[in-house]
This record gives sequence, C-alpha cells and structure tokens, in this order.
Amino acid sequence: MNDGGVPLDGIVAGHRGRRDQHRDRQRGFTLPLLCAAAALLASGCESGSAAAQDTAASSSARTTLTLMPVSPLPKALKKLRPDGNLGMPRGWNIDGSGVVRSGKRLVFLAVPPASASTGTSTEETWVVDTGTARVRRFAQVTAGWSPGTAVLGGGWLLRVESRQLDGTACGDKASQTSDCYSWRLYGQQVTSGRPRLLAQSAHAGHQSLVPHPLADGGSFVWEQGLTGGKAGLMRWTPGAAGPARLLTRSTTGQLDLDGGTLYLTEGKLSADGGTSSRTTYRVGLRQRSAVAERVAAFTGGGGFAIHGGRIAYFPRPADETGRIRVLTIGGRSAPVDVGKAVNGFYTLDWITPNRLVTWSVSGYALDDLRHPAASAVFSPDAVGLGVPRGSDGTLYVAYQFAPSRGVKPTVLAWRNFAS
Repeated sequence: MNDGGVPLDGIVAGHRGRRDQHRDRQRGFTLPLLCAAAALLASGCESGSAAAQDTAASSSARTTLTLMPVSPLPKALKKLRPDGNLGMPRGWNIDGSGVVRSGKRLVFLAVPPASASTGTSTEETWVVDTGTARVRRFAQVTAGWSPGTAVLGGGWLLRVESRQLDGTACGDKASQTSDCYSWRLYGQQVTSGRPRLLAQSAHAGHQSLVPHPLADGGSFVWEQGLTGGKAGLMRWTPGAAGPARLLTRSTTGQLDLDGGTLYLTEGKLSADGGTSSRTTYRVGLRQRSAVAERVAAFTGGGGFAIHGGRIAYFPRPADETGRIRVLTIGGRSAPVDVGKAVNGFYTLDWITPNRLVTWSVSGYALDDLRHPAASAVFSPDAVGLGVPRGSDGTLYVAYQFAPSRGVKPTVLAWRNFAS
C-alpha cells in the first residue's frame, strides 16, 4: 500500500461536502485529521469589508473580474503582518488546497456559493495576475466532473478533472462514497486556446492514482496509474504530440521539484495507519530513460516537503504532539528538530531555505532552522484556514469562511521573507 503523501484533498472534501477523498500524492495528513479539518473548515470565522469589484456569483468563465484588497484584515491574519492581500467576491471561497505560483501569476480552485435551488456549486480554476489583480476564469471542461490539481508553467495551464464512480467500477461493493475514480488531464495556453486532452485513466482506480502534475521549467511531470497495477512517471513539453513515459514503478508516490532536481517519495503505511515509512529517490532525467537513485528514508505522519536538499516532516503519528524534524538528503548532517511542539499536525511547506510554515490544529506557525527552539504562532487555531504555500521567499495563506456566512470575503494574503 502506497502512502508517499497523504491528501490535502481530504480537507477540501469536507469543505466541498461532495466527495470522499482518500490517500493521494499531495502533502497532507492521516484520516482522523481529515475529519477534524473538515469540521473546522465548516465553522464560521470573522473578517472585514467586501473585497471585489464584481461581487456577482457568476460561474461564467468570460466574466471580467478584478480582485481588491480587504480592510480591515481578519484577526487571524493580523499577526502575520502580510505585505498584501486580495479578497474574493462575496460568497466565493478559495479551495482548501491553497494556491500555486508561477512568476507573477497565482492559480487556485475557486468555489462559488452553492445554488439556492440545488445546494450544489461548480468550482472554477482561476489564474490571478498579482500585478494587476485581474482574473482569468476557466470553467470545468466536462460538466459533472470535479476539478483537481492545477499548475502553471511557461504560459500553459495543466489541470486535472476526476469523477467519482460507484464502487462496482473498481470491483468493490456499490457505494456512493467509494474510493473509485476516473480522471482526465488537460493542457491549454493561459491566454488563448481550447483545452487539449493530454492523458486519461486507463481504467477506474483509487484516488491515489489521480495525477498531480508539477511544472518543470518548460515542461510538466506527473505520475499516473498504468495497466497491470504499475505507475508511470510522465513528462510533457508543450508542442509535443503527447506525454512520454520516463520511468515505470510498482507504486505511486509524491513528486517534488527542488532547484531543478526531481524527487519521488514512496511510502508504506504502518499497520495502524498512523505513520508511513517513506523512501525518497532522486530521479535523473537527462538519460534516455529516467533513473531513480535512493537518497533518503524517514518515517512519520502527515505531510512533508523537500527544499534546498532537506526534507521536513513530522516524525510521529499526525494526531499526536511533537516537533518538526528536518533531515539533510544524503545524510551529510544529523536530523534536527525545529520549532515548538504542535498538536494535530496537518502539513507544512518551505518558504526560504531556512524558514518553514506549519499547519496543525494549533494553527499556522513559522519555524526557522537558525533558531530551532523557537516558533512564531501567527494564527492560534485552524478554523477557516487553508493549506499554506511557500514559493521563492513568499508565504501565501488563504483565510476562508463557511458558505453560510458569505457576507464576509475569503482573503488571500501573502508575506515576503528574506532568506
């Protein structure tokens, strides 16, 4: 059983209230915490004034939209002292999986207010220019399918859509909450062009087999399930006829890009499901076929992140209390514990080579490897928070509200840090 990472999507599932998510390759946490996070994200929060020039809850991808800053800031973000923020239109939320940055653009899933007549909502993929705050909106390619991972690179947008199937499609008993999915991966230019189908599931399978592409310079990489129970490491470069398979593995894992180096982490859950024994491989892509070299091994619960040749992770079951641990790939130095103990760990991300942001039941906190015994908590609990993301020295956080309290805007805030 693979557990290279544990799902962020589980939190999103509770927030959307639509589908039951299971282990996948994004950074995340174990099942007991998914339930807790879902309950937290369904709770109400506080904030400031209306935030967007266009507050209509239109799902039209052609609607022009420019986001505006929020003032005053929600109390949960004041200690962060953000350098800037943007508010969502009234009633709209940022999907709990957070934002991804590429240059001056941010991409995320936007969740509109639920329809009063049906109680459902249709997510969109939004690309925001941080210089102008203008939004490009992309509706779902296939009606009835759920949008998933979206990533930007080289002026191209790759996004995944999936559909939950009855358990019988995967050889299980009939169930509306079965871990059984089919998926499609589309690519399109951000400024023009129609979506192009790049890959799709060969057969229905567990959600852990739904791809999570990453931008790798001028190309994109992802893992996907193959026939015969195998997994393929794929790469696609815009202009190519289709993706190329670089590597075949017996299981899927989590991909991380660190300074141009691709890492693949595979894992196996413990018998009680509390921790996962993980092995990290450095994947060489210059050869005609990729080569995976084992470079690290660690055991822990919840999410993990690779940056600057280091792996940060939680060495205990995610529902326990403990400190974050950082190991150096290649074992050039002994692992070190950083920050204060956190309770109910979810996930973390690197902001700079020395700074980390952690997310747990205890809220958001900043850790610094140069001061390993300290920890700066800037939000005291997890209510209303989404997954924090670090990118090139900038931390992005989303503070969101229950749909029933949509009179106050969801806020995307960021802070720039020196190394």
